[in-house]
Amino acid sequence: MPAERYKFGHNDRITIDGVHYRPSGRQGQANLLRLVIDNALVDTSIRPLTDSEYVRLHSDKKIRIEEGYYSHAFQLLRDRAAGTDLSDLSDLDDEQLRTVAWKVEWCVRFNQARIGAAGYMERPNKTPEGLAAFIASERELIHRWYIGTFDASRPPGRKRAGFPRKSYDYPGATTLLEWLDLFERGDGQPGVFRPQYANCGNRRQLDPRALAIVEGEVRKFASGNRIKPTDVFTRVEAELMLLNRRLPPECHVSVGASAIRRRIRKLPTILIDLAHLGPKKAELKYNPVGKGMVTLDGLTKLGRMERVEMDDWEFDLFAILKHRHVRPGVTPQARAAARVLQKNRVSVRCTVTVAIDVATKCIVGLHVTPFPPSAAGSKSALQSIVVDKNPVAKLARCTSEWPMMARPSEVATDEGPAFQGDFRTALGKLQVEHRLPGKDPRTRGTIESFFRTFKRFCRIYTGQSFSNVVERGEYQSEDMASILMEDVYMRLVRFIVDEYHHKTHEGLGGERPYKAWQFNRADNRHWPELNPAPDADKRLLAFGLAVPNRVVGVDGVTYLNAVYTHDLMGKMRGYLGERRITIVTDPCDMGAILVRVPPDLRHLFPCEAAYLRFDAPDLEGIGLADWLKNNRDMRRYEKQEKLAGNPFRLTAHLDLMRDAEEARKRAGVPSHVVSEAQLNALVKLVERGGALRRAEKAAPSGRPIGSDVGSGSIGVSLAKPARARRPARGTSLGTTATSDDSINMYGEDDE
Repeated sequence: MPAERYKFGHNDRITIDGVHYRPSGRQGQANLLRLVIDNALVDTSIRPLTDSEYVRLHSDKKIRIEEGYYSHAFQLLRDRAAGTDLSDLSDLDDEQLRTVAWKVEWCVRFNQARIGAAGYMERPNKTPEGLAAFIASERELIHRWYIGTFDASRPPGRKRAGFPRKSYDYPGATTLLEWLDLFERGDGQPGVFRPQYANCGNRRQLDPRALAIVEGEVRKFASGNRIKPTDVFTRVEAELMLLNRRLPPECHVSVGASAIRRRIRKLPTILIDLAHLGPKKAELKYNPVGKGMVTLDGLTKLGRMERVEMDDWEFDLFAILKHRHVRPGVTPQARAAARVLQKNRVSVRCTVTVAIDVATKCIVGLHVTPFPPSAAGSKSALQSIVVDKNPVAKLARCTSEWPMMARPSEVATDEGPAFQGDFRTALGKLQVEHRLPGKDPRTRGTIESFFRTFKRFCRIYTGQSFSNVVERGEYQSEDMASILMEDVYMRLVRFIVDEYHHKTHEGLGGERPYKAWQFNRADNRHWPELNPAPDADKRLLAFGLAVPNRVVGVDGVTYLNAVYTHDLMGKMRGYLGERRITIVTDPCDMGAILVRVPPDLRHLFPCEAAYLRFDAPDLEGIGLADWLKNNRDMRRYEKQEKLAGNPFRLTAHLDLMRDAEEARKRAGVPSHVVSEAQLNALVKLVERGGALRRAEKAAPSGRPIGSDVGSGSIGVSLAKPARARRPARGTSLGTTATSDDSINMYGEDDE
């Protein structure tokens, strides 16, 4: 015998062996339960609970069901109707339950006021005037009660032609009277306000004989030939004509065009797009982008800068790439002469790289370039995350601030080449995790959704490129380009800082990203402290350019004719000697470089890091391009000065040389220039020495070495005969020569 089917309420809490679950519908013979940890649903954990398993757990008392636990409105209604079964409301969601509680509160307060209870001094009647007076006096109080109870405001009232729309949906006198009568007939039970939309209207107004024809032809509207509603109506008329021929005149069947149009509008949109657009385009259109990640570990919600998503996008807007012959600005007069101007300008589509914080939806990094996506552009956008962007905001004339600066915990990108190479190296140096969710855009839903916002920016200016040629029509996008390339970045900064950050965001529940950055509304407390942004040295190491084969000289490290110094450069030079080292430079600021200390010498600099910062204070704030231009100007100036000084310098040198030659002759000093005779004499000596070294040597001769010969003497020379030597000063003729008198010892001046 199959187990009795049991259905859980939408807001029930099911506890099995101490683990909490929340119902998530039913599939087949089992209820689907989602795991709950700290009142947060874990999307990746779903447990099926069959009816037979429920019976077993219930009999063993291992399962506990708390009805309406996750709905404050359900608990409030249960307290209102104490001792009453509210199972008829268990399948409603929390929004529907709050609406029921809103109606019940109006009825309860009116009944209390009618009998003078709960401090009411005036007793209203069930007349239109009495009900209107009660509504006018109580609507703000009841609305404040609703906001304080459910932490949300009531939705605005319905739109009615000729009447102003209510700021929230308080009832009118007639509506409140209907609520009171319904509440009274239901003995004050909240279940009487259960929505009954399914029972509204007559669903079978068409003649049954015509219904099959209408439904069949309406279904054919979703076809590849893209027929129009009028075509469907014509086909229905033709089929009904054949049907009416078989029927007597009094039984003829007819269908109005409005009934067919209503049924066409009820067709699923995805069905129509599948037929009209094809399966591939329909898949791209309806693949959900998603809300994006809300947790990293499945337990705690994301905090500020815990996950930053990055991607690049080609602008749907043509910008003017300034040419050397183009005017600095595009004026109305230039627009009138567009044909002439077109020859001297080039229109391009920019590539923008954006980094967005998932938790607050704030833009924390931005880079714009007229070139295709590249690792250099992605690296520049990454660098903008960890630097102060308020100076840029002021330069763009923003009214608001741009305080989003910190070191993110992880950066999520796609697997494109723009996010490889130098980009990954920079992330590693910043100690930031690189996340590659995959090619599915739904895994990076936050950044993918933001690019739709950029389309709003593109629509402000002329020169839109549009998505395709059909959408563009005859619009000349390139000819209509009006914004200069160098202005795109500043306009984007103004759009992000003053427009996007202060516009309510659906992903934040209607809150502004700027406010979400300052205060965590979800937890009703301030955000924890951010990871501090890297200091100047760490940013230079992560985003600078490595230059190998440098040396530490006497005056410091020289790079592009600029000299950088450090207090410890003398010590470093003493240990390095002529060893080559690597330096790191910043192309945007030539004021400092980092010099890498070899690993085997780092113990000699215990208070320093692996890099020493060498400074050139005179170059602070000067970029590489400006410095190279200054160098070229300096070399050009030196060349001009050299040419200008040649007549004076060379004339003086000739006069000095002539005077020196005359002085030599007067003094009788021989010329220090080698003459040809001196050269020939030296050649003859070298030739004679070579012949002697190659000749056969005679046997040793002469007396043997005595004991009185000093160490270092090796006997009589074989090159020349022994002869008497003049005694040294201070010695007698009969004294034997000492080691200092040996003919084979070098003197001090022999080298």
